[in-house]
Amino acid sequence: MILFFFSFCAAAIAQKKGSVKGFAFDTLAKQPVSNATITLMSKKDSSLISFTMTDNHGRFELTNIQNGEYRLLITHVNYHNNNQVFRIDDEHRDIDLGDILMNDRNKVLSEVIVTNEAPPVTLVGDTVQYNAGSFKTQPNANVEDLLKKLPGVKVEKDGTVKAQGEKVQKVLVDGKEFFGNDPKIATKNLPADAIDKVQVFDKLSDQAQMTGFDDGNSEKTINLKLKKDKKKGVFGKINAGPGTDERYQGRFNVNSFKGARQMSAIGMGNNTNAEGFSFMDVLNFTGALNQLKNGGNININITPDDLLAGLLGGNNTGINTTFGGGVNYNNIIGTSTDFRSNYFYSRYNPNRQSNIQRQYFSPANLYKKNSYTDNLNNNHRLNFSADYQIDSFHSIKISPSFSYQKTRNKDLSNYTTWSEQGGKINDGSSDNSSNGEGYNLNTNILFRKRFHKKGRTFSLNLFTNLNNSDGDGRLQSITNFYDQAGFLLRRDSINQKSISESDLNGYNARAVYTEPIFQRSLLEFSIGNSYTKNISTKTTYDYNQNNGKFDLVNNLLTNDFKNTYGYINTGLRLRKQTKTYNYAAGLSWQQSELEGKIVNGLKDSVISKSFGNFLPNARFQYYFSRFKNILINYSTNTNQPSVTQLQPVPDNTNPLYVRLGNPNLKQEFIHTVRLNASLVNPYKNRNFFFFLTAQQTQNKIVNYDKINSLGVDSVTPVNVNGVYNANGNISWGFPIHFLKGSIDIGSNLMYYKGKQQIGDSANKIETNKINTLTLGPNIRLDMSPAEKLNLAISAGVNYSKSKYSVQSSRNSKYLNQEYTAEIDWQLPKGFFFATDFNYTITNQYSTDFNAKVLLWNASLSKQMLHFNRGELKLSVHDLLNDNIGITRSTNQNYIEDSRVNSLRRFFLLSFTYSLTKTGLNNADKGRGMRMIAH
Repeated sequence: MILFFFSFCAAAIAQKKGSVKGFAFDTLAKQPVSNATITLMSKKDSSLISFTMTDNHGRFELTNIQNGEYRLLITHVNYHNNNQVFRIDDEHRDIDLGDILMNDRNKVLSEVIVTNEAPPVTLVGDTVQYNAGSFKTQPNANVEDLLKKLPGVKVEKDGTVKAQGEKVQKVLVDGKEFFGNDPKIATKNLPADAIDKVQVFDKLSDQAQMTGFDDGNSEKTINLKLKKDKKKGVFGKINAGPGTDERYQGRFNVNSFKGARQMSAIGMGNNTNAEGFSFMDVLNFTGALNQLKNGGNININITPDDLLAGLLGGNNTGINTTFGGGVNYNNIIGTSTDFRSNYFYSRYNPNRQSNIQRQYFSPANLYKKNSYTDNLNNNHRLNFSADYQIDSFHSIKISPSFSYQKTRNKDLSNYTTWSEQGGKINDGSSDNSSNGEGYNLNTNILFRKRFHKKGRTFSLNLFTNLNNSDGDGRLQSITNFYDQAGFLLRRDSINQKSISESDLNGYNARAVYTEPIFQRSLLEFSIGNSYTKNISTKTTYDYNQNNGKFDLVNNLLTNDFKNTYGYINTGLRLRKQTKTYNYAAGLSWQQSELEGKIVNGLKDSVISKSFGNFLPNARFQYYFSRFKNILINYSTNTNQPSVTQLQPVPDNTNPLYVRLGNPNLKQEFIHTVRLNASLVNPYKNRNFFFFLTAQQTQNKIVNYDKINSLGVDSVTPVNVNGVYNANGNISWGFPIHFLKGSIDIGSNLMYYKGKQQIGDSANKIETNKINTLTLGPNIRLDMSPAEKLNLAISAGVNYSKSKYSVQSSRNSKYLNQEYTAEIDWQLPKGFFFATDFNYTITNQYSTDFNAKVLLWNASLSKQMLHFNRGELKLSVHDLLNDNIGITRSTNQNYIEDSRVNSLRRFFLLSFTYSLTKTGLNNADKGRGMRMIAH
């Protein structure tokens, strides 16, 4: 297929080549215009052909031009745009445009304004900017479809967006938040044809934006700049349709923008795995504690057995039913208050059937588990923000946020463990259900003061958080244990109910003062204080056979845990900024205190720990030119053990995988080095991005697995040293003129050197050293052999190799291959055909987990109604009925392969109605430059 596409495209465009040259001249100043951008485009559809610049004498020349009609655009920041139309054919091969007159913007009024004529990719300071009009998408595409075509940007199967190798944490619309901090709401619900520019950058915190010093809270961010016609009036789309196998899908988005006022309403409902939002859990304290960071980061481990892990699954596995909707309103109130608000409700119901095979190292037991989960999550989110400019030197920003969540989880499973010799050790089944309810309320207050002296500032940031959750659970299980001869040794049964309650409240305050010193240098003084208090209680009741009630308190599984964590942080940093480079370096001291009290029916204990750390940091950035720069950053931070990791109460949700907290855990200390390089040539449409992060962790919190002779794995978190990890990403894109397209070559890299501890029934402890290397080269070709035909072909390989010091015979390596092809074909009379193929091969997994999956989707649509406002589409998902989800995990004390049911073949007939007169086509059709992708 791939060879056919290449042959077809090469044959279709194999023509004789020509050239064009000229001389850009300023008639008023009577001098040549140097460094003007020369852009060659197809006259028919304004697709991008080539770039160059005028030399110091104002001359330019473009060669290797195929026969056809073209438009030449000459642009310069100081001059009005100039357009020249010409034709290349066998009789007119070499075109000389002669003197091209350029009119100075400051001296000559413009009569014609040419818009949306920007290079596909460029750098604006530290921001990578993509011209959305240069990347063609299907009619009715959303922003996610647009992002998939951008060089250096990758969209995972679950909708997570990565830019230059880093996860995108926030998506803004015209610089303002869109439904809070959930990137998927913007990427999955906004139409692609409303976007003018896509900007990717590292967004500093509000406090850091004022001081100019990165405080460690920067986030990879995408800003979607709307087209001018979308900033006034109403735009949006409504879509609905039924499908086979009781499938259905519906969504709408209505947007009304006028000046500073932004108003949006969205809604969705489907059982086709088309989630339009991210699942956010407020019933555990991970998110709340992460917001109280600045040296007090919290780390929580989610194992494959957690019910939460099922909720966090991507949309490529299981069958998910989702409903959601909300409103977003932003405006400038009066002349001094920037007001932002949004509300969003979501109902998320994932159903999963999974098969797990887990090969342990010591002892070398084989564990298999089949499970069915049915979880339901209802979530309400409400966010406000008011930024009040008191006067030209003082401002205050108040940002409260509230979320409420109610969950219902159900898990049915059966499991079996075999010894290395093949004998059955145990088997059993469990029925686990739980209900939870909780809320999270936080408020962020930032006061800013600028002094008359430039660079002298003072800011005070206060963040408060309240989090409460209540829950109850029911566990029924029967586990049979066998002797070496295979005879039943004993049978354990569990019939329990539990009640839990957790509370968290805390604050984080930080004051920063900056003072200009020397030339282009600033000195920053900072002091911070943080305090967090956790209270967690759990009471477990066993079933009383005498009266049929759950009134027997199980003291082993019952306790009252109180934990406080606080720190004081003070630091000093120096920053210098020049035209070609900038750097910052500093050192802070953090003194932290951790105290805890555990009360249960068997034994009470007290935890008291004190940590003192120097936290150095440094940053250097160098600009080789306007479009080429490199950034090196070094930082340190600490991770405090979470309540789950400290609380010494067994979690027997899985009777064969019992987790127990460790109150003697130390906090982690992490060194991080980050390297980022961006090299863009917008004149030749070439781009190169490189990203690498390396970390070394002291007192890393890992699992200690102790497996007894009956196959029960008791897991306790412990601290180890000598843990390293690195991950990187590289992307190189350039045009392929003879194919009328472009190519993007990239790769990801991951290296992990870690440790886990293993124990057996004789209390012998071994340290399992794990080394894992993963490489993932990939290539993508986008081309347009004809005006109304777009093709894309890609191939990727993911190779992973793991070595273990314990049971080196279990060293593993596996290879995943993925090949894709996409065809978009605009047919006569308003018809549009689209199809995509995704062929995945998993090799060297366990016997039952190797698979070759061909996922084939296709659609045929017809545009109709006045201004093409309507679209009727017939689509099919997984035409070959072959879809399945398979994954492997290798960085624990076992190798685990997992198979999860996936959404299979169904047909869907849907209708989409556009609220704007531009209809469902790209609104900029026929205007500006375009290219197929990258």
